Amino acid sequence: MPESVDPSAPRPRRKKGRSTLFWVIVISAAVHVVIGVVVGSWTIYKYTRPPEAIFESPPPAVKVPPQNIEYRVQMQQMQRESTRPQNQISAQVDQLLNQRVSNVAGNVSAMVTPALAGTPVVSTGRRGTGRIGGGAGIGFGVSAVNFFGIEKQGERVVFIVDAGASMVEEKRGDFPGYDRVKAELVSMVDGLSPGTFFNIVVFERQVDVYLPELRVATQDNKAGVRKWIEPYWKLEGSKIQQRGTFRKNYEPKMVDWPSDGGSSRLDLALTTAFEMRADLIFIITDGTPSVQEGWTAADQAAFDREKASYTAERARYEASAKGRQEIAAYEKKREAWQKARSAANAERAKRGLPPEVKEGGNYGAPSMPGPHPPYRKTGRYSGDEIVANLRRLAALNYGSDNREWPTVNVVGYSADDGGQAFIRKLDAGFPNSSWRNIVRPSTP
Repeated sequence: MPESVDPSAPRPRRKKGRSTLFWVIVISAAVHVVIGVVVGSWTIYKYTRPPEAIFESPPPAVKVPPQNIEYRVQMQQMQRESTRPQNQISAQVDQLLNQRVSNVAGNVSAMVTPALAGTPVVSTGRRGTGRIGGGAGIGFGVSAVNFFGIEKQGERVVFIVDAGASMVEEKRGDFPGYDRVKAELVSMVDGLSPGTFFNIVVFERQVDVYLPELRVATQDNKAGVRKWIEPYWKLEGSKIQQRGTFRKNYEPKMVDWPSDGGSSRLDLALTTAFEMRADLIFIITDGTPSVQEGWTAADQAAFDREKASYTAERARYEASAKGRQEIAAYEKKREAWQKARSAANAERAKRGLPPEVKEGGNYGAPSMPGPHPPYRKTGRYSGDEIVANLRRLAALNYGSDNREWPTVNVVGYSADDGGQAFIRKLDAGFPNSSWRNIVRPSTP
């Protein structure tokens, strides 16, 4: 019998299913989560992965001889107005920092202390401040130099020294006086800043140079100066080691005026300094250059005729009675002169000195009678002509790239009136230059 149902009893509830909208939301959220994880992981990977290695072949090595590297760097520096490359500064900065502060910021004249002992100044030219100026704050490549009382600053410095026989004459202090000049030169070079370019030129009939071009004043480059300058008029016992220029290791390229030698070629020395582009030049000399004018073919032909005529005339004179009498008298005078000279040289030998040196040879000897042999009657350029030519050469060497002309500072070494007159002309021909004359102290 079918079970009866109570109509009043509550009916059981039926479970409802999940709606479509719910599942859409769940699925969409899950997809976004997955996409976020993937994109985030890729981004993190992209910024954290190491870069790919790239291999490049090195450029082929260029072989440069080690001994030429320094020279090339120095030449490039001079061509760039002495702008110092960083590698040079870093190599020398320790040496500069080791100098006393007072040497750099204090009295600049104390940086180099040359002074010819006991040599008073008898006259002086204007005291220019130099091309670079006289204030504080000296640059790494600039040196302050006291050249026998002339104080200047520069970064391309050339010292010029006269080596003529007159520089060792007794009135100029003899050989010991010249030794003092050389010693002071060594002191000046030793005091140069390691960033300064320098060189030394010695002149007489030709020129000798310490270095083939301007070099930086490193300890190595300065170390050889004393040995290099020492042989000039140096005594070895009672003998002279070297008279005048003997190396003859530089020929100026711009000497283009007609000349036929000379005995004191300051013009060659200055031309050498110009070609090296010095900006500060110091000279010590006893006086006026002697530059002979050019010798032409016509001059040579006339000279040959004079020699032939002299030979015949001299033979006739010596055969004549008058000639024999005058020659006999001359021989007696020469004998007396030689005796007096020997006595004077014996006295010098007691003091450890060689026979007295006189420019021009046998100074004071009696003149030979009769016809004299001909000599080359060449004219000599005047001081004005020499200075004008030097100014022309300066314009050629410095004007081509608009460089300032150098200061040319001259110390007269007991220069006579004519020598001082020339020094004044040279001083007036170059900007900011100075001159002075020093003399040997009087002997008590």
